[in-house]
Amino acid sequence: MDTQDQSATTPMVECFKISKVYPPDVVALNDVSLTAAPGELIFITGSSGAGKSTLIRMIGRQEKPDSGLVMINGREGARLSSAQQQRMRRDIGVVYQDFRLLPQLSVARNIAIAMEVDYCGRWETKQRIKELLAQLELTGKERRPVENLSRGEQQRVAIARAAANHPSLLLADEPTGNLDEKTGHLILNLFRELAATGTTVITATHDSKLYRGHGHRVLHLKQGELQTDGEEEQ
Repeated sequence: MDTQDQSATTPMVECFKISKVYPPDVVALNDVSLTAAPGELIFITGSSGAGKSTLIRMIGRQEKPDSGLVMINGREGARLSSAQQQRMRRDIGVVYQDFRLLPQLSVARNIAIAMEVDYCGRWETKQRIKELLAQLELTGKERRPVENLSRGEQQRVAIARAAANHPSLLLADEPTGNLDEKTGHLILNLFRELAATGTTVITATHDSKLYRGHGHRVLHLKQGELQTDGEEEQ
């Protein structure tokens, strides 16, 4: 998407001066503003405790900021009806650090549940699962209970689930924390493919190998404050 196209399109994510303080006085975010366009792939970096996960939760509406405003596709969640908020959440894929999979269910079933919520047909669901498992090198494990997988395999299942519905927005919190460099490239390629089809992908990571040298926008957080907001230096 070129600059002219972006200027004529409503941003997928807009954060206006958002702040968050946890008791007793832990400043997680301080006056953070950012904009993400449809189809943009962005990385949020910073040391542990910098505010990366908090920012992801604010954008995904798992938490509310103490001050400031978060808008998704031009809409502010607090002003939407319950039904509208539910539809908004269905259009956001989230990769959590703790995965939040259903351990006794199979790989395929964990992914399928996410698609059924969006009323996808059985054939479409089956084909999408097959495609994602091939991309993430999990072919042949679709019937295996998630609890019998390694941590790295579980992480890939969580990523597949988040990506299954081609969401308008995908948020990933440390998506390569249990993965080697080769598998990390599989994840990056999937995120790029989603972005190419219009999904805005925002990834919180301390894994510089995931973003370095690829030319995507990198946001650096330090002690809850946004240090830079621009393309990565090559």
